[in-house]
Amino acid sequence: MKIPESFPEGCFFVASFGGDEFVRFPDGRVFRLADDGEHLREVGDLPRKGAPMSEEAFLICASDLRAFHQRRQSN
Repeated sequence: MKIPESFPEGCFFVASFGGDEFVRFPDGRVFRLADDGEHLREVGDLPRKGAPMSEEAFLICASDLRAFHQRRQSN
């Protein structure tokens, strides 16, 4: 799934201690931010250990991943 322009109200964002970011949608589906920073990959559940994060922080992580991925592709 491509990252939406904006997330629906009620989404819950989590940063795992393993370095991944997750979002749980209001319908209960959970996604992990893909390494390319452009997509969400559906997963079974949120990580057991993690820290809540804001939507803004989640989108910043996605932007950083996209920039990193683009730099790697151009090298």
